[in-house]
Amino acid sequence: MHNSLSPEQTRQYERDGIAYPLRVMSTGEAHRFRAGFEELETCLSGKLEYAAMTHLYFRWAFDLATWPQILNAVEEIIGPDVLIQGTLILCKHAHDPSFVTWHQDFHYTIENSSPTVSAWVALSNSTRGSGCMRVLPGSQREGLLPHSDALVKNNMLTYSTQVDESSAMNIELRAGEMSLHQAGIVHGSLPNQSDDKRIGFIIRFVTPRFKKTVNPVVRARGKKACQHLTLWDSPPGDNLDRNVSAWKEFVRARNLLK
Repeated sequence: MHNSLSPEQTRQYERDGIAYPLRVMSTGEAHRFRAGFEELETCLSGKLEYAAMTHLYFRWAFDLATWPQILNAVEEIIGPDVLIQGTLILCKHAHDPSFVTWHQDFHYTIENSSPTVSAWVALSNSTRGSGCMRVLPGSQREGLLPHSDALVKNNMLTYSTQVDESSAMNIELRAGEMSLHQAGIVHGSLPNQSDDKRIGFIIRFVTPRFKKTVNPVVRARGKKACQHLTLWDSPPGDNLDRNVSAWKEFVRARNLLK
């Protein structure tokens, strides 16, 4: 299992804006987390493509967001005080035309001075054929690029940036592997042309230097004071129906539905 970044992975992260593939759990453990997601789909009586902040309401998602091997790698990048600012599940079902336009996570973090890193954890195989994440290596050095609304059919986001994608690199991962990427790297993905789901669980990590957020944060590691933020320290309970209702109310109130 992956417990720390090698010197080459650290150089890759600094040079390209992304480090991968990092094995953080077994295939069986990834499938167990996938089962938690699919149980949520069943409760919602339909295909779920976009699900934000599940770690606040479902124990499997909380456990995944605080998985020790993930935190070990994240700590090497942003230090010992690690907060979870948000999570997002992007699921492309088999032969799903959905895609993700080119964008930067700077869109969420540019107004804050905290170090930040995003983990993209594969709960199923994420390949070129299934619509894996694509990145423009080194694009984080260009700073914040202009973004505009991209309200087009099958786009899993609502905004995009225009880029030359000739240098795009496919970030292929096996179930149980992850990538770590910087907020400034330009990334997106193509539709899923495979016979299986492509499930990505994305965790955005920050430090107590993070200035503001409308949502509560989870302290994953460290003890540094952060009274300016709302901390959510307790893991979710086991009452699935109650948790589903509370989660739906939470994301609806904060306009986190897609």
